[in-house]
Amino acid sequence: MPTHTTILTVFLLCAALQATGQERHDMPDSLAADEDMELIEEAVVTSSRNEKRIEGIMSGNLRLDAESISGLPKFLGVPDILKTIQLMPGVLASGEMDSGIYIRGGDPGQNLIMLDGATIYAPAHLLGFFSIFNSDHLASATVYKSGIPSRYGSCTSGVIDIGTTDTMTGKAKGTLNIGLISSQGTLAVPLWKNSTLTFSGRGTYINYILKGTAKVMREDTEMPEYGFQDWNITLLTRLDPNNTLKINGYYGHDRLHFMQETYSMLAALKWYNAAASIIWEGTSGERTRNRHILSFSRYSNNISIERDPASIKMPSDITDFSYKGLTELSFRQSRLSFGGSYTFHLSNVQYPIINGLNSLIDDIGRPAPYHTHEFGIFADYSIWFNFPLTLDIGLRYSGASTGKRLYTGPEPRFSIRYRPTPQTSLRAAFAIQRQYVNMVSISGMGMPTDYWTPVTDKIRPQISESASLGFSHLLWDSAVEYSIEPYFCLLDNVLEYDGELFDMVNRKYDPEEHVISGKGRNYGIEIMLKKNGGKINGWISYTLSRSERSFPDIMDGAVFPAKHDRTHNLAATASYSPAERWLFSAVFVYATGRTYTPPVGIYLVGENMIQEYGDHNSARMPDYHRLDLSVTYNFRQRGRCRHSLNASIYNVYARKNPLYRDLRFNANEDTGTFDMSIKNISLYSIVPSISYTLNF
Repeated sequence: MPTHTTILTVFLLCAALQATGQERHDMPDSLAADEDMELIEEAVVTSSRNEKRIEGIMSGNLRLDAESISGLPKFLGVPDILKTIQLMPGVLASGEMDSGIYIRGGDPGQNLIMLDGATIYAPAHLLGFFSIFNSDHLASATVYKSGIPSRYGSCTSGVIDIGTTDTMTGKAKGTLNIGLISSQGTLAVPLWKNSTLTFSGRGTYINYILKGTAKVMREDTEMPEYGFQDWNITLLTRLDPNNTLKINGYYGHDRLHFMQETYSMLAALKWYNAAASIIWEGTSGERTRNRHILSFSRYSNNISIERDPASIKMPSDITDFSYKGLTELSFRQSRLSFGGSYTFHLSNVQYPIINGLNSLIDDIGRPAPYHTHEFGIFADYSIWFNFPLTLDIGLRYSGASTGKRLYTGPEPRFSIRYRPTPQTSLRAAFAIQRQYVNMVSISGMGMPTDYWTPVTDKIRPQISESASLGFSHLLWDSAVEYSIEPYFCLLDNVLEYDGELFDMVNRKYDPEEHVISGKGRNYGIEIMLKKNGGKINGWISYTLSRSERSFPDIMDGAVFPAKHDRTHNLAATASYSPAERWLFSAVFVYATGRTYTPPVGIYLVGENMIQEYGDHNSARMPDYHRLDLSVTYNFRQRGRCRHSLNASIYNVYARKNPLYRDLRFNANEDTGTFDMSIKNISLYSIVPSISYTLNF
């Protein structure tokens, strides 16, 4: 690990080198340009012969703006940022009912996902259909897989930074989308001079569609009752030519009811996200920019299971109060940014509340809430030389206090990019990252059965050391671009839940006793081929990867694949516009089945049935794949109003991708033995949708 002296020496060396250079003309001097766009060093193309829907491939990261998002393939009638991100290389395709985002072998809890500076702990609605982000309310989304700036902390995998609307309007305008699956609306109105209020709402009635398609499903399909709603509000005001204030709020909740016929149990999951932030951004002179963010976020979930006469509830929640300050200085051939952050975490870990089993269970009381103070100071220095070389160096020093123990450590970041020609880019990146609030995965599917826990006296911070190399090239006047990027990551203090959900129901349940830590490694290679502009455009992304873990308490420390390990991950999307008003699109995804621990036998001890399992995560579910089709017709514009009609089909060929495998045991009275069978349980099959969109 680089020492503080080494980092400081490199900073001073770069400063000395840039002082002898000449001004580079393809980088903006003014900090009035968009901050994230500068960091990625890609211009957002809004009009060109070969229009790009997604920017950043040449820099190793990805950026989408509002206009680009609206032109992407629609999922069930509406574009969705997170669903589009899941089609990118290095981001694994989700399975059924899996709402997690897996970036370069990391699990969903190792990502940092933010909405206007506020942390979002559960970024997706269930069933794998929708994220919580209403695309009509957003301005941009930036995905960092490598070369993560040091202002981002408390994550050991990727960063997804999402910004809400940032445009003023002088008159009321909005969007209304009415569909069979869900409906959403957005309205922006001017309040006073240089001030705009934008409000969005969305809800689903997917139950009716799932029930309507039940006839084409086989008997191994189990139907849930599910619904969600979410709301956004943003106030944007320009205080003066140099200062802007944004106030943003979000709230969304989900409810799921599920009958498990095998065990005659009724399960219910209820969870919600709430987030708010106040962002003040100002410039001082031509080269200084300041940004201050106060934010609040809360995630709460509650799992309940009823089987007459008993019931079990397992609530958990985490609440954050945060501040982040950033100052950015722009020089002739370099840029320096620095600042600090502080977050107070208040968290209640998952714990059972049991009724109807008082004679069997001794409730020792819910653990006291965790109070955690997390802080960080950071600095980034970027320099571009006379020859086409860009160097980014960053250092973050972070820590967290539990009240009894203090964890601290440096997080150096380094990336370099060399462009021998305007069409070719070579890059390399290295980073050490620390994470002080971790997700404990019980389901292994990024479901709301998982909960968040901060560092404690027993649970140490997760640490990652990652490195990547990249090559990108443009062909035929930027009509085609491709990239290849191998990566490698070492993980320390990775968490694993060593039991099952029902292990919580015992006499003396201690959450920390069931959380074990170990090591991990992620490695792979990403390949992407992308066509820009023309009547036909789209991309193909492929990732060959492994995600491995080892724990002293599991298989004596032997290495095994992680729950989310998927060797092959392929995503392809295509859009075809034969005429000005028509747009056809298709999305195909394929992924190796996720792992699970298989049963290998069963035997009786007295009257108790004991199951024997094989090696940890040594079996796999069937491979996941599906095809989605969509067609959009844009009616002739009349005045300010624009109308369009979309028809889409999710999972066109009705692939029965299993949600889980149900183990069933049947007693053979003739032989006095048990027969074991495994049955794949699917959630849904083909899902059609029609939606109407009005823009005014």
